[in-house]
Amino acid sequence: MLSTSKLARASPRLFQASSKASRSLATTANAAPATENKTILELPKTVEASEEFSQVFEVPKRVTPTHDIPVCNLQLRGYLPQQLDFFADFARRAAFHMGMPCSGTVPLPTQTSRWTVIRSPFVHKKSQENFERKTHKRLLQIKDAHPDVVERWLRYLTMNAPAGIGMRATKVEFETLGKK
Repeated sequence: MLSTSKLARASPRLFQASSKASRSLATTANAAPATENKTILELPKTVEASEEFSQVFEVPKRVTPTHDIPVCNLQLRGYLPQQLDFFADFARRAAFHMGMPCSGTVPLPTQTSRWTVIRSPFVHKKSQENFERKTHKRLLQIKDAHPDVVERWLRYLTMNAPAGIGMRATKVEFETLGKK
């Protein structure tokens, strides 16, 4: 359950309107409930200054790569670009917290598929309808990370992926040649 201060941060317009209504009702009834409502529904001074706002809405932090060796390319596909960007941001934050250097989100070309279908099941060829589907793609690149950490990161992303987002991972592993 959210406290009133977190609800006020989530929807400040709603709480401003409800606090005005509660003040007008309180002035008509008694003076004591007005002070109670004012303290309960008070908005924070500035939303931008709060620490929770900076952690959620700022650009995700990045670990700088040391050797610039690519280890994994993660391609995300989906039909909704907002959902795709949200999940790419989630993947970047997860990579940061696992200590892996991750590139920014690279938008790849959008693939458009179109179909034309006859509306009628029988004779009416002139009456047709067109359908279109756009597949949006994003790319994330992981550099200088251990293969076990990359595998754990990919498993974490597959467990928490929303419906409608596909992932394709290309892992690069380096092995020594010759005898040990």
